[in-house]
Amino acid sequence: KTSTTKLSMVTVEELRKGYLLVDSLVKVSQLKPDSAKLHNLSPSEVLSLLCSCGLYDQAFLLAEYHDLPAPLTSLTSRCITLARQPAPGSCGEWLAHNEVPSSDDKGVVERAWMYLQHQTERSPTWANLRQVLSQILSAPYPVPFWLLKLCRKENPAATIRLCAQYSNLELAVQLSVGYIGAVSGRETSDYGLPNNLQSNQPPVYLPYTVFDQVLYQLKGKQDRVSRDLYEELITETTAHFALLERVSQDHDLLHNNTLHTTATAMS
Repeated sequence: KTSTTKLSMVTVEELRKGYLLVDSLVKVSQLKPDSAKLHNLSPSEVLSLLCSCGLYDQAFLLAEYHDLPAPLTSLTSRCITLARQPAPGSCGEWLAHNEVPSSDDKGVVERAWMYLQHQTERSPTWANLRQVLSQILSAPYPVPFWLLKLCRKENPAATIRLCAQYSNLELAVQLSVGYIGAVSGRETSDYGLPNNLQSNQPPVYLPYTVFDQVLYQLKGKQDRVSRDLYEELITETTAHFALLERVSQDHDLLHNNTLHTTATAMS
């Protein structure tokens, strides 16, 4: 009889992924001895275990190598919980398991938010930013300015829509007014726009349906703050439409002059 030997190729990447799973379980078992009995766990299950132990450095590494969503929702939730504790020091032990930016003059809560900012800025895609923003808005909890800056630059329309979805209409109006202003030429780069509204520049898109959604929600409220916010956004959109009309007229005039010059040169 002839014996056959089957060979299977294992790549370095696969070895690294396997090692990370084992290493993650070892780290979890050091904090939760009962987890040492768990076997054949999927990467997503191991990721959940890491988050439950506060091992976020390892969790982000595992998520990166196994193409899993970054565990920003869990980390954000921890930061919010920590900030709401009357004695946050006793609830911030998980920070010791991670490489948190050191600062002698910062408390436990501030260091936790600094860590969240660090992890978010490592890969500020909209998918990651949405995780953090959604968790904060749903809490609800004040949105940090650093997060607002990242969101409005990466996807301003979706950021406004998310604020409206979670009924943070004051922030939705603030961003809407800022977005319209950016198109008009104020702080254009803050909203990720390549250019503002000019007759000799490419057209600039504004999410009018998102603004309508915010206005619709405000119109249904009777309090003074909501009425003021409604009037503020109406005033800004009205001014924008007037500017848009003037720019359109300038563009038509510039276009007609160009055609006339070209026709003259060819004759």
